[in-house]
Amino acid sequence: MTTRRTTVSTSRFAIVGLVLLLGLGLAAAGAPAKLKVKHQLGAQVFRQPAIGQAITTFPLNKILEAVGKEGDYWKIAFDLNGVKTTGYVHEFLVEEVGEGDAAGAGPVGLVKTQDQLAAEIELKIEEVRGFVVREQDLPAQVDSLHDLLPKLFAIEDVQKQRQIACDIYHWAGQALSKQGDDAGAIREFKNMFTVDYLYAKRATKYMADPNISQLFDTAEKQYSGTFVGYSVHVDTNPKEAVIKVNGRVWGKSPDVVTSLVPRITLEIEKEGYRPEKAVLSLSEPKTVRSFDLQSVARPIHVGSDPLGANVYLDGRDAGKLTECDLGLVPYGSHKLTVKKPGYGDWEQDLVVEEGPGPLSFTAVLPAKSYFPVFTWAGLDNKGTAVPRGMTLDAEGSFYIVSDGSVKVRKFNRDRGGLPFWGQDNKDLKGLKEPAGLAVGPDGSCYIADKKGGSILKVDKNGKTLRRLGRPGTKDGELTQPAAVAVDQGNNVYVLDTGTSRILKYAPTGAWVKSWGKQGPGPGEFYYPGAVTVNSKDEIVVVDVGRIQKFTPDGALLAAFAKQGPPEAEFKRAQGVSCDAQDNIYVAEPAAHRVLKFQTDGRFVGAFGSFGAEVGQLSSPVAAVVDGNGNIFVLETGNRRIQEFQPPAK
Repeated sequence: MTTRRTTVSTSRFAIVGLVLLLGLGLAAAGAPAKLKVKHQLGAQVFRQPAIGQAITTFPLNKILEAVGKEGDYWKIAFDLNGVKTTGYVHEFLVEEVGEGDAAGAGPVGLVKTQDQLAAEIELKIEEVRGFVVREQDLPAQVDSLHDLLPKLFAIEDVQKQRQIACDIYHWAGQALSKQGDDAGAIREFKNMFTVDYLYAKRATKYMADPNISQLFDTAEKQYSGTFVGYSVHVDTNPKEAVIKVNGRVWGKSPDVVTSLVPRITLEIEKEGYRPEKAVLSLSEPKTVRSFDLQSVARPIHVGSDPLGANVYLDGRDAGKLTECDLGLVPYGSHKLTVKKPGYGDWEQDLVVEEGPGPLSFTAVLPAKSYFPVFTWAGLDNKGTAVPRGMTLDAEGSFYIVSDGSVKVRKFNRDRGGLPFWGQDNKDLKGLKEPAGLAVGPDGSCYIADKKGGSILKVDKNGKTLRRLGRPGTKDGELTQPAAVAVDQGNNVYVLDTGTSRILKYAPTGAWVKSWGKQGPGPGEFYYPGAVTVNSKDEIVVVDVGRIQKFTPDGALLAAFAKQGPPEAEFKRAQGVSCDAQDNIYVAEPAAHRVLKFQTDGRFVGAFGSFGAEVGQLSSPVAAVVDGNGNIFVLETGNRRIQEFQPPAK
């Protein structure tokens, strides 16, 4: 048996020519070029730019007309049986030549048998297959496989040539798929069907990897002309989310995504929601995919009273004025601040959590300055000597205690006196030294009798209901009760300056507990002056230069002292009250002024100076606030009440 031999050209001239061909290519995709067949066995021409059934074969040194190039294949025009036609020839089989260059170097090189050549190619394919399976250096394996394709033209057995070509395309496609290049993989697999349809079908019949199997199916449909592509209807809740396909923006939901490859990467993005990512392996022409987006932020709406305030989030100016929307704020802890000239800053620590609708905040800004609008004089009439304390009930009526012959007086909301209120009550007339008073939620008035060592409770008509406490130092007994306050449950809190403590009484009048002692430490009282209760039923006590807040059971919540600028410091306070926002107002008789603090102790401002003119103060002992934010100041020096209002909103 005679062994046929073939020559594989390795001429240095041919190699140089090939390098030049690869490096230069065509000056333009459609520019003509002259090609000369350089392979000893001739150049096979295919209908597609891939190995398959040859249309014809041109002999060695044949000059061809190239009209373009696609990848590794030249597209040539030629006459076939008298008919103008086009085909593709691999660049390995030809070289580009100039006009009139009819001579070629001719094939030279090593001579190998057909079996040796086939074995060499198959051995390399098996080596590369191992690397692909182990996913090692995949780009290099694709290049190695493509480098084997030109060698196939030296194999004369057409069936063998096609089968080896299918194996090359198969593993090149596998390597590309493992790199995420499904489009490239489909091109390689389609080449398999183009080269040898039956062999390709057998090779892919028992494919275990479902993604590779799907890619083969797509390649077969493209080869047969039955492929119409894939479509995915993408919808989201909420809608109008950005859709990205393989890293590129496609549109906004809902939308239909189309693809020529069965595996795509969908990314869904929407402000305020957690981004979603899904790798889809499409098996049906039409697919529906819905995403329920998980929110990671929530809109915040900010209002203020008054309006037109600047809004800051986490210390950064939001660039908006109230009333405004801040947009979506990420979940977590934040600090919201609202500022307006002439008003104290409003701050709120907030935790943004998942929930329906926006979070809304209304910042009630505490006014820094107040303007006198009414002066109510003549408190020295009707037996009133020096006024000592004042309170305001829910109906707008005033109660004033003094050390004159008329110990307690009541005035209606129109500032008119009620001369017959409590006139027949001997208990009221018998008060020894009324020092402070408060009105409870039920309208009852509680009067602290400092020298009498007790608290007198009367109804809104001035009729005695009961007494709380009695003189003494034991539990429930009082020595010098100077101030009283009532919470929303009608529990009573008495400041006993004689023992520097707070005593709590139940609505029934029974003693509940006591706390505090003399001293400057936390929870202690150093010359305490007044007590009040805020809207949260927190007990607020002022002593020398300090404000302390307690729970109804006496646990210390906070202590504020010497916070802010020097004007925020005060010495001995005699009156304290809170408004609806729990701002704290302190009357300082010695400095003839009223100070205002926010509920967390931050200084807002102060007003007042010594004198008898409108707006001036003389020894203020009480400052109470009505529901409109107006402040009523009781002065012992001028024996009058002045009404102050914040600036116009």
